Amino acid sequence: MKKEVVVIGLGYVGLPSVINHVKNGHKVIGFDIDEEKVDMLNKGISHLDTVLDETVRMIKERGAEFTYDAQRIKDKDVYIIDVPTPIDKYKTPDLSYIKSAVDLIKNKVKTGSLIVLESTTYPGTTEEYLVAEFSKLGYHIGTDLFIAYSPERIDPGNTQSLSAKIPRIVAGHTDKCLSKVEEFFGSHVSTVPNLKTAELAKIYENTFRLVNIALADELQKISDNLDIEVGEVLEAAATKPFGFMKFTPNLGIGGHCIPVDPYYLTWLMESRGIETPLIQTAGKINDSMLDYYLEKIITYANKKSDKNLDEMNVAILGITYKKNVADTRMSSVITLINELEEMNVTVVAYDDIILSNTNSPVESITSLEGDYCQLKKFDMVIYAVDHELYEKNKENIIDNSQLFYDLTLV
Repeated sequence: MKKEVVVIGLGYVGLPSVINHVKNGHKVIGFDIDEEKVDMLNKGISHLDTVLDETVRMIKERGAEFTYDAQRIKDKDVYIIDVPTPIDKYKTPDLSYIKSAVDLIKNKVKTGSLIVLESTTYPGTTEEYLVAEFSKLGYHIGTDLFIAYSPERIDPGNTQSLSAKIPRIVAGHTDKCLSKVEEFFGSHVSTVPNLKTAELAKIYENTFRLVNIALADELQKISDNLDIEVGEVLEAAATKPFGFMKFTPNLGIGGHCIPVDPYYLTWLMESRGIETPLIQTAGKINDSMLDYYLEKIITYANKKSDKNLDEMNVAILGITYKKNVADTRMSSVITLINELEEMNVTVVAYDDIILSNTNSPVESITSLEGDYCQLKKFDMVIYAVDHELYEKNKENIIDNSQLFYDLTLV
């Protein structure tokens, strides 16, 4: 049955959510407080590299609307909350965006509305921030208002993850809430018995990746000590068709998921007197890799050049947190650049993926524009992100580099 749907938050999760619900035949309004973002979308221009302009125009032709006017989202059938859940500098959860979203809609919902939280968060959030708040307003949850949790499973740069066919975890506050959310999402749902189970399942997915990346980071250090190529070790191990998943070492984990979500879990457990030493250690290992690689860069420069590193002009190729994605959130490459500049190294950052996927100029980022000869003027080129564009021209890049240091490893 066609529903009137509001998606709150139009970022890397919210905008794909709008697209999927339009494709499923619903009448969708996307809401965001960022007026510039909304204006771009209303002009048919995507602000995300993972969503094409023509896709935005297509969903607009099918009736999708975008607004920052809160009055336009009143009395709708379904409200989907897709807002950020960051951590602060102490790695403490910041749920202010969820609170603001609830404050936004608490006087907009109607009797019978379904509210679905999709943001990744710690177990208990949906009950504390949604169920409790709407109950205070006099709603009987499961009777005249329905609350559910269904975590997003977006993987930026992975087109498969934008498909509605990826199984969705769904949970409701009551059996009737569960029935409502199952009916709304239709097929490809995986039902769990309660909200906390769904919330923990999502956080565990990303914590699993954090821990295994940390193990790969340790493998990097072990391999270096034994003078073995870590990539060759990983490729050999990956020939096993069962019982093994390949994770690769990293300069540092970026984006808005793996460097953030596990700390929601450790914070919650600490507040309940439970230790999580494996997760904490994995986080420390990952955090240590930037200094580890920086020391390797310094050693390499001293060995291969007559200049000290602080006398060099250095080009960094790729500054995003992930290949082929124009997203710099929590990018360790940016931190590396800052560290080098504090050492008085002259650094020029190149990222053609960012500059080809943005509608406004980006300060401090340069484009190679296919002219790899310009790399000859640098004392060293640090290959930080293996965007497909650079991989296709890697031999040319190496040939035009006085010194070439590859951080992508495998």
